Amino acid sequence: MKKTIIANYGDPNVGKTTSINLVYHKLHQIISDANCRDLHSPEDNNGDICAILTINGVKVGISSVGDNIPEHTEWLEELKKEECDIILAACQYSEKEPSVKTIESFQPEYRILWTENARLYQYIDQYTNIAPKALSSRFNEYWATEIANLIESWCYAGNE
Repeated sequence: MKKTIIANYGDPNVGKTTSINLVYHKLHQIISDANCRDLHSPEDNNGDICAILTINGVKVGISSVGDNIPEHTEWLEELKKEECDIILAACQYSEKEPSVKTIESFQPEYRILWTENARLYQYIDQYTNIAPKALSSRFNEYWATEIANLIESWCYAGNE
């Protein structure tokens, strides 16, 4: 299996953390508690989680912190040290952002797949999220379902 980082990137406050936490919960439902290890709990980290789920012998690391804070790099380094085969991580949108640079630093050991939550926005002076909260929630739920299905399929069939 080729080691892979799935980076959910985007502007602040578009639901990256929420979506990644949804993936965590969807994947956690298919495995026993013995195959789930929370390294950093959301209760202690402002809603962010860092965990390792083992699915069919494949280590899946999840880090929902995407802001440009020290924990972003620290948590990703922890997942790498734990030899996760797949890492799902949040990060801010921009090539200049430290969170993007951290993820890019994992190459060539990891291939990087970039994804973004679906959203509805309008450009006036800058991009403005205009989607009603319920629509954004449905977009995030759909994204989480598809990413969880993708990761699960790789755990049983490989990710080539």
